[in-house]
Amino acid sequence: MSKAFTKEDDGDVAAEEPLPPRSSTPQPVTPEGLARLRAEHAELAARANALTAAETRRLRIVGRILDSVYAREPALEDGGAGFGCCVELEDDDGRVTSYQLVGADEAEVAAGRLSIASPVARALLGKTAGDLVTLRRPKGDTEVRVRSVRLLA
Repeated sequence: MSKAFTKEDDGDVAAEEPLPPRSSTPQPVTPEGLARLRAEHAELAARANALTAAETRRLRIVGRILDSVYAREPALEDGGAGFGCCVELEDDDGRVTSYQLVGADEAEVAAGRLSIASPVARALLGKTAGDLVTLRRPKGDTEVRVRSVRLLA
């Protein structure tokens, strides 16, 4: 076969791969999450001619996400933790952990943002300060006390 009919550079394969499927139903994100997604998209788009294949793919993914989300204001649920709320928990050892309950497209556990669809977030919905909650985790169940629930301004 002639070299003219072979692909010499596979560097753009990741950028051209089909994107993961998205729900046809618009998904919620916090206003802050929407701002983070828009900033990431703008930063990548500004460097469009110098992106790696992985960055080009991320640009496409973030663009698709932006086309399928809407900003949802944080709100209490039944007087307790709801979408966008920050929940502070204390375990039996006195360790305190805070999580914000957010949309799936802005979730980042390392930053303390849990997807509202995650088992831990679902267990926290509607909980108020003083409530005991059993969290089911892969490493085993643990009981925590809700120290506070607050809306982020």
